[in-house]
Amino acid sequence: MSGLFGAFIAEVALITYRSVNGTLKLPQDAPIRAPLPSNYTAAILVYGALGILPKSMSPLPAMIGWGFVVATFLNLYNPTAANASAASQATLAASLGTPPSSAAPK
Repeated sequence: MSGLFGAFIAEVALITYRSVNGTLKLPQDAPIRAPLPSNYTAAILVYGALGILPKSMSPLPAMIGWGFVVATFLNLYNPTAANASAASQATLAASLGTPPSSAAPK
């Protein structure tokens, strides 16, 4: 197992543990405490991008990957932060809405 793949597995394990343990914020109507698929997708994209670096740079992607694991463990990097901001923006947009037709100029 390469260092980068080990870091990816550790990152996925942290994401899953925090979701099941209840430290990740999930929607209120979630039937089970499982992470959102976008959390895994974020990890796949980050580690996939590190994985396409050339073999001549082999120790660097693994070190960066383990850096992400440590940052996630210390709550410095949160793959769900983008999901939370997108959800708040969607809520804001839904609350703005369109004015009632009676308020429209005639």
